[in-house]
Amino acid sequence: MLLKEGKIGNIKLKNRIIMLPTVTNLSNEGFVSEREMEYYKRRSKGVSLVIVGASYVNKLGKFFINQIGIDDDDKIQGLRRLSEVIHQNGAQAAIQLAMHNPKYKPSDFTKQQIQGFVQDFVSGAIRAKKAGFDAVELHFAHGWFVNQFLSPDTNKRTDEYGGNFEGRTKFALDILREVKKTIPEMTVICRINGSDFTDRGFTIEESVRFAKLLEYHGADALDISGGVSSTSEYHISPMGIEDKPLIGIVKRIKENVTIPVIAVDKLGSVYDWEKVLEDGIADFIGIARGFIGDPDLAEKLIKGHEEDIRYCIHCNQACIAYIQKGLSVSCMINPEVGREKEFEVKTDKPLNIAVIGGGPAGMSAAKYLAKKGHNVTLFEKENKLGGQLNVAKVPPHKQEIGKVIEYLENDLKKYNVKVHLNKKISLQEIKEMPYDKIVIATGSKPAKINLDADINPYMAIEVLEGNIPKGRDIAIIGGGLTGLETAEYLAEKGKKVTVLEMKEEVGEGIYPMVKKLILNRLKELKVDIITNALIKEISGGKLMYTSKDTYKVVKVEDVVLAVGNLPDTEFEELKNENRYYFIGDCKTVASAVEAIRDGAELSLII
Repeated sequence: MLLKEGKIGNIKLKNRIIMLPTVTNLSNEGFVSEREMEYYKRRSKGVSLVIVGASYVNKLGKFFINQIGIDDDDKIQGLRRLSEVIHQNGAQAAIQLAMHNPKYKPSDFTKQQIQGFVQDFVSGAIRAKKAGFDAVELHFAHGWFVNQFLSPDTNKRTDEYGGNFEGRTKFALDILREVKKTIPEMTVICRINGSDFTDRGFTIEESVRFAKLLEYHGADALDISGGVSSTSEYHISPMGIEDKPLIGIVKRIKENVTIPVIAVDKLGSVYDWEKVLEDGIADFIGIARGFIGDPDLAEKLIKGHEEDIRYCIHCNQACIAYIQKGLSVSCMINPEVGREKEFEVKTDKPLNIAVIGGGPAGMSAAKYLAKKGHNVTLFEKENKLGGQLNVAKVPPHKQEIGKVIEYLENDLKKYNVKVHLNKKISLQEIKEMPYDKIVIATGSKPAKINLDADINPYMAIEVLEGNIPKGRDIAIIGGGLTGLETAEYLAEKGKKVTVLEMKEEVGEGIYPMVKKLILNRLKELKVDIITNALIKEISGGKLMYTSKDTYKVVKVEDVVLAVGNLPDTEFEELKNENRYYFIGDCKTVASAVEAIRDGAELSLII
C-alpha cells in the first residue's frame, strides 16, 4: 500500500508517503535561502508530496525568526526555485499557509481585519500558484491563529465569528471558500486538530463536524493532527508518549468523510504505516521529524532497504527545541540538517587518525572523519560503544535512545572505522601513538559534593547501570534531568523516592513538554520533590535539610547523587598541542546532541 499511487484533488501522487510541513528557521528574512533549498532538495527524493513548512501570509502572522514567508510578491522568485527543486526530484510540491501570533486573541480584531486576514490567505495561495506549487495546505491546527477561532476556550467573540460552532468555524471556512473560489484548480489540503486535548477546546465531536464542512466547501484532503501549545505532546509526541497517539481520532474522521485523510505523529515503523493504510484508517502517511533525521527514508523504502531506515527517536532536543529558541533546525541522529553541502566535501589528503573514546562524540567524529576519506581507528576502554548513551536509554520511556548507538555503530562499519574495545589508553601511550591526528573524546565523570553523611552515596550513573540501592527509602540529591529520571526508574521498582533540589524548581533546562510529562509521571508514582533544599547532615537513617530557613527531616536508607558531570581531565596537558583535538564532554559538558554535532563538525576542519 505504501508504494501504491494515490491522488489528492487533481494531483497524482506516486506513493502514499508525504513529507509534512515543519518550520526550519533556514530562511533569510522570510526569503528562501540556499540552505533551505538544499534541505528540501535532499528530502524530496522518493517522497510523493512535499509540504513546505508554515509560510506566513502576513507580517502579523510571522512567529519564528527565520520562518519562510509568502506575504509579498518579491518572495515568489525564491519560492519558484524551491518548487522546481522539489519537482526535479519527482515529488509534487505544496506549501503550508499560516498565521501564528500568541500575543493576540480572536476578540482583539474587527470584522474588517478578519476579512483582511482571509484575503491574506487568498493572496498567499495566489503566490503559491505563481511559484509553481501544486497545492496549498491551510494551517487550522495547533493553537495557531485560525485554530484559536475554532476553540471555545480561546474564542470569546459574540458576533458571527464566535459563540456557537457555526460562528467559530466561519473564519476557517471563509478562508477555504475564498481560496477555492479564486483558484478553483488549486488543490487545497486542510490541517486540522482532531482534538485540542484541552478541557474546553475543540473536541473530536466538533472536529468530525468541521471535517464534513471542509469537505463540503471544497477541501481536497485533511491532514489530521492534534494538540495546542499547552498540549503539544499530541502533535510532536516525545518518547514518553506511546506510538500512534492520534490514530483513534484519525479513524473517526476518516469514517465521516470521503476525501483523503493523512495520518501523522509518531506512527511507528514502516510496518505500522503499512497497516494504517491496509486497515483503511488513513489514505496517506505523513512524516515530519522522520525526514529531518533520515532524509533518504522514502528512497530506502522504495529500494527495498527498509532495514536501513533511521527512525526518529522523538527526543525533540534539536528539532522542535532548537526552532523554538530561534535556532535553525537540527537533529541528534543527523547533525547534517540544513548543512547538507558542508558535509559532502571529501579530503584529498587522507590522514591516519585515532579517536580515543567511543561515546557519542567519539563515534560521531570517527564516522564523519572516515566518511570524508580519512583512515580512522577508534579506541574504547569499555566492552561496548555508546558511552553515557548506554545509561541514558535505561530510564522509563527512554529506550529509543538506544537507536542512536545502533545507528552510529552501523556507520562505523559502513565507513570502515577500525574499532578496538576494552582498550584503555594511557597518557604515555597517546604521546607515542603514530597517528597524524588524535581526537580526545573521553567524556565526563559524575560530579561529587561534600556530604556530612554516615552512609556512602550512590552515583546516579551507577544506579542506572544496575547497582540498585538495597533500601526502600531513597533520597536523590539533584533535581536535573538525570535526577528526575533516576527517581522515576527507582520509583517504578517500588522504592519510596524523595528528590531534593537546591534551586527554586527542578528540571532546569529540560524541554518544557518533556518536563511536564516526567513531573506528571513522578506525581503518579508519589515521588516527593523538595526545592530550595540545603542538605545539612545525613545520619541515623535521617537526612536533615533546610528549606527557606525551615529545618526539616526526611527518612532515608540510601542516598543517590545526581548533581551533574564534570569534564574528564586525564589528558588535559595535551590541549595546547596541534596534534590533539578535544571534543564532547571532555571539552564542555553538554547533551548528546552537542556531543554528536561536535564530533561531526571536527570533520569540517581536518
